[in-house]
Formats: sequence, C-alpha cells, structure tokens
Amino acid sequence: MKKAVRNRSTYWILLPLVLLIITLVYSQSEVETEAPIVEKQRGAHDFGIDDDTNFQPLKDSNIEWVTMVPWGFQNDFDSAMVTHNNGDSLYTLEHNAKWQKRIEKVRAAGFKVFFKPHLWIDNPSDGKWRANVFPSTDENWEIWQKSYRSFIMRYAKVAEQSKAEMFCVGVEFSRLTMEKPEFWKALIKDIRKIYSGKLIYAANWYSEFENISFWNDLDYIGIQAYFPLVKNEYPTVEQISEGWQAHLPAMEAVHKKFNRQIVFTEMGYRSIADGAIEPWHWIEDPAKQGKVLSFETQANAYQAFFNSVWEQPWFSGVHIWQIRSDWKARNSYMDLDFSPQGKPAELIIAKGFE
Repeated sequence: MKKAVRNRSTYWILLPLVLLIITLVYSQSEVETEAPIVEKQRGAHDFGIDDDTNFQPLKDSNIEWVTMVPWGFQNDFDSAMVTHNNGDSLYTLEHNAKWQKRIEKVRAAGFKVFFKPHLWIDNPSDGKWRANVFPSTDENWEIWQKSYRSFIMRYAKVAEQSKAEMFCVGVEFSRLTMEKPEFWKALIKDIRKIYSGKLIYAANWYSEFENISFWNDLDYIGIQAYFPLVKNEYPTVEQISEGWQAHLPAMEAVHKKFNRQIVFTEMGYRSIADGAIEPWHWIEDPAKQGKVLSFETQANAYQAFFNSVWEQPWFSGVHIWQIRSDWKARNSYMDLDFSPQGKPAELIIAKGFE
C-alpha cells in the first residue's frame, strides 16, 4: 500500500515537468515549420522625369519600388540584330551615365529600383511581337545572341554601378526561352559575374511562365500578369476575383517545382469597361477605337487582385504598369489608359500597399 502511494506521489510531482517538456517541444516544432515572412515588392513602372519635386505622389500611393525601362530595338521578329547604342561608344557612355544618375536619385529618395530592359519591335509584321522573336537562320541566331548579350550586359553593368536592387534578364521571349534555354542559362551565369543584386526574367502569362526550365537559375519567377479574368464589361470585384481562381493553381505549382517566389513583373488595367477581359491589349488611342471610360472597372480589377493574389504565400510583389512621376491631371489620353493616377484605382493601390 505504501509503495502504491509513493508511486502516485511521484506521478503527480513529475506530471507538470512532463507537460512542460511536451509544450516546449511542440512550440519549437511550430517555430521551425512556420513559413517565413516575405517582404512583398510594392512597385510601379515609372515613365516620367524623376526629380525631388515629384516623388511625393509615389510615396502617397505607398509605392516602394520604382521600375525603370531602358529600350533595345529590333526591326522585326525574325531580324538578326538587336540595336541599343547607335554604334557610338561616346553616346553609350553618356546615356549610361544618365541612367546611373537617375537610378541613384530614385534610390536616394528612399525607393528600391527594378531595372528592366525591354526590346521594342520597330516594324512588326503579321501581328508578331517579342514573344515570336526567333532569328530565321543559324547565322542570324549567332548574330542575335551576340547583339542581345551586348544589350543586356550593358545595362547589367549600369544596374551594378548604380546599385539597383533587381535586374531583369529578358521580357516575354516566349519562343526563345522554351527552345533556347541553354542560351539563357549561360547569359544568367555571366550576368552574375558583374551584377550582385537579384535576378529575374519577365515571362508572358500565356504558355510561357509554366514552361520555362531555368527558373532555379534566377532569384524569382517573374510573370507579366495580364491574365484574362472575365468575359463581360463592367465586372464586379467578385466576378474578377472568381476569374483569378483559374490561374492560381498553375502559379502555385511552378513555385513549388522550383522553390522560387513569384513576382508580377508587370500588371495593369486600362480604365475602360472591358479592361479585365483582355488586359494585355495595347491601344494607342482608346478613344478612337470606341472604348468606354470606366474608372470603376479599373478599380474593381485592382481590388480583386489584392483580394485574390496579394496574400498568397508564394507571392512576393507586383510592379504596376504604369505611373508617371510627371503626371498632370486631366490628360484625356491618360483617362482611358493604364495609369491609375487621379482615378479611384489610385486609392485602391495605396490601401493595398499599406
């Protein structure tokens, strides 16, 4: 009987200690498995003239990253040559110095910089664009490789000298990324030799981002996020949010496959009634093509993005297309264009970026 009492006493003495150990082990397990907090990029493409007098509107919208776009040029999708310096070394040095000064000014104002070179097709034929770029012969392919490398390495050096936080190695070369992956892998490796920031590639939303094989050579998966979201004009936030559900699984799958966070290297909506149907359409003059003004559609599209995508654990930010740091109110072209400035969407973005 005394032995039984002694055993019960030992039990009650040891029980709190056992419970404490279990609690500590469980808490440690929770800490180890908890997903890290990801700092999301709150960015926008800036096509204005940056100076100390016009940064405040960007800060008012809680924009923290400024996306800057230098251009290279190609005559058509099957042309052999990418041009970017007019064959003039003095021009190149002067132009590079201007970019470096501009980036340094933006960074000094408290922003981070995403430097994102684009290729412009001067005389596109048959509706072909960057996604279709593919030199027509082996000889032309060799010329194109060298000229594109010259273009992109030039701006990678500018990015390094000016301490830009992120650099883009290419934008929407759908055919080339899938058929010439070794070119991109070698290019990325060489860029890392001269540039110490984060690297990303900006893939087209349509049949490219999920088929790229070299994401693990980069720091992020980049998507030009002009996904079609609805089929009707004047959509509600709920309708657009429902449209996102068709695209989220593919993005999550690519994230898991390559263990890389996803950044929308570009996303934007025109302030027109059908702006969420085919967001990628570039219209030089929307008013002349019968487009109907709808600030509400643009605002709803941004709200649906924040409701559906922003909080996804695999998502690391967005670079909106587009804003102008030298924007002026009541520009009739801008009323129908992608700019959210002076429109309800601007307040939606500011709130979402808080």
